[in-house]
Amino acid sequence: MLGSIRKLAAAIRKTPLHPQWFAFLREESNLARTCAQLSGTILDVGCAEGLPRKFLPPDATYIGLDYYSTATGWYGTQPDLYGDAQSLPIADDGVDHALLLDVLEHLPNPDGCLSELHRVIKPGGSLTIQVPFLYPLHDAPLDFHRWTRFGLRNAAQKHGYSIAADVAIGHPVETAALCANIALSKSVINWLKGGNPLAVIALVLPIVVLAVNCIAWILAALSRHDDLMPYSYRMVWIKN
Repeated sequence: MLGSIRKLAAAIRKTPLHPQWFAFLREESNLARTCAQLSGTILDVGCAEGLPRKFLPPDATYIGLDYYSTATGWYGTQPDLYGDAQSLPIADDGVDHALLLDVLEHLPNPDGCLSELHRVIKPGGSLTIQVPFLYPLHDAPLDFHRWTRFGLRNAAQKHGYSIAADVAIGHPVETAALCANIALSKSVINWLKGGNPLAVIALVLPIVVLAVNCIAWILAALSRHDDLMPYSYRMVWIKN
């Protein structure tokens, strides 16, 4: 049954029927805007399926790097290069730009990764970094950190970067809806596994998720932007 649930979740990933719809809603549009500004050699650290490749200009050179056990054991992918984000197999000033998208929270030594990226990015090159803020534990046990905007700014200064862009992703009602839907869906899965009578809620779960997502989307659209509780941050750092 759980296998069927996973297949269904993948099929509805881009619809408001999915509990994590808000996390996926702007993913490709944000990535397209980011990649359109890049040229030369781009290193994508923790690349997974290598999604940024499809949004880069035709003359850009894409290098997708991932940890061997992550690529083979979690994603079943084959990156261009296997390596450790905290000890990159790249020459000094070897790339024009780098992407670090939803990866830094999974590294036990994030400072080591940021230092390594500063080493391999050419002077004046950029590092686009995205991290979750208000988001559940995921990819356990390799989920170590959460940053505020101010923590990220401090990290940029510490490692020799200046900040070119600083975006909080998610209106408070969107973040609340995202977390509520994930919590409810995970509870239903646990009830199904344990044979709990509350598992009957699974019959109405899609309707509840849809309603919560749609209401939150409408409320956010009718409200001014508010950075109180984003589910994610995206920043562009420039190597000094």
